[in-house]
Amino acid sequence: MAISVLKISAPVRWDEAVKELPDYDVFYLSGYMKAFQLQGSGEPLLVIYTNGDDYAINAVFRRDVADDRHFVGKLEKGRYYDLSSPYGYGGFIGNVSDWDALEIEWNQYCREQGYICEFVRFGLFSEYWKNFSGEVVSVTHNVVRDLEMPLDEMWMDFKQKVRKNVKRALQYNLEILADPDGKYLEEFLKIYDHTMDRNDAKEEYYFSNLFFDTINTMKDNHIYFHVLHDGKIISTELVLYGTENCYSYLGGTYREYYDMRPNDFLKYEIIKWAKEKKLKRFVLGGGYGSDDGIFEYKKNLAPNGIVDFWVGKKIFDKGKYEELCKMRGEDITLKGFFPAYRER
Repeated sequence: MAISVLKISAPVRWDEAVKELPDYDVFYLSGYMKAFQLQGSGEPLLVIYTNGDDYAINAVFRRDVADDRHFVGKLEKGRYYDLSSPYGYGGFIGNVSDWDALEIEWNQYCREQGYICEFVRFGLFSEYWKNFSGEVVSVTHNVVRDLEMPLDEMWMDFKQKVRKNVKRALQYNLEILADPDGKYLEEFLKIYDHTMDRNDAKEEYYFSNLFFDTINTMKDNHIYFHVLHDGKIISTELVLYGTENCYSYLGGTYREYYDMRPNDFLKYEIIKWAKEKKLKRFVLGGGYGSDDGIFEYKKNLAPNGIVDFWVGKKIFDKGKYEELCKMRGEDITLKGFFPAYRER
């Protein structure tokens, strides 16, 4: 029974370890973690757990608390670390018959490494959240489109407004363009940033060109889809995928083309592509943190595909955790953010 760790400097070994799982997910690959390292998320680590026939992996960011803006110049670097899942989904996935044994081994390892705490965004299709030894909470939902249903049945499973909008889009002679190489990245970024500006999105929802260049190195795990009107890209989406699941990741639409309903058309074309690839699920995600209008829109595509999105919070060293909270010098523990000392 053992925990071993790979660093991002060994990407080939990293991805080989991930693909030991026939149903691996895209968020565990080195390219995905490298992209977020470039965004300042921390040091990527791939945790590998083996115990007899049990095999599991976990992709995490090790973060030096001294780099947090609240502690710059106040803490010695390399003294306090915490762990976090990447943006998206994480936690242990794999073939595990004894989750309790995994948790005992993982907790012991983290204490030996001097980690203070960890924050986990659990994958939607893993049992890990049920066996997590820390606090587990769900305050939002995600929408998952089952792709194993025949397409004609799925069409009727959509809300009527989706069917109506797709038909309307076809009246405008909209076309779909699949872009597996990111050839039209410049157009994608224009639309995506335009959409984020319009929605007053937080800074964390903006990504650098280098981020996308790194994502684009993940051959066979990403693809862009663009909607064309008279040869112009008017709506766009980046889809990430592993062996079973694909994810509606980032995208946007020019506001002046809303009446053509390009987004419904885009989602329907992605669904058809995903079915042809024999993928099992299309994860549409949730809203901007709550069951808002964006969530309600996504629900129209899978009215019966609502699943809980769980997060986990665990403290390994309560003394150090409380010490850092006190260093903030303000009442932060009641705001709900975790770790509290990183409260924005």
